Amino acid sequence: MHTLRSVARLGYRAPHVLDLARAVSSGDLDLESLQSTDEPSEQLRDRLLEINGVGAYSAANLLIILGRYDFIPVDSWARKLVSHEWHGGKSVRSTEVEAAFERWGEWKGLAYWFWDWSYLASD
Repeated sequence: MHTLRSVARLGYRAPHVLDLARAVSSGDLDLESLQSTDEPSEQLRDRLLEINGVGAYSAANLLIILGRYDFIPVDSWARKLVSHEWHGGKSVRSTEVEAAFERWGEWKGLAYWFWDWSYLASD
């Protein structure tokens, strides 16, 4: 645990990473099955959320990596981006981030990932 915290600099995430590694190593969790499942994204998201340390933001990112684009990884950065893009810098909530990309339906996560936010990089 010390190595994960200090050398890998995982901090509070270290116990979750260790639990995940143990579950995969023991065969209790088959990560490969996440790539090949044909279950709906909502169910796959629920499975991801059952993994200790995986929250909504992580699950949305993992779904995108798995080729599922139904969810957006909403965090403070996403709120800032949407605030500047569509709300003139006014603070927005997670629901407004979701609403901003809803028009892309099942592809909204992909649209979010590839949106050109480069003009905000200097903020």
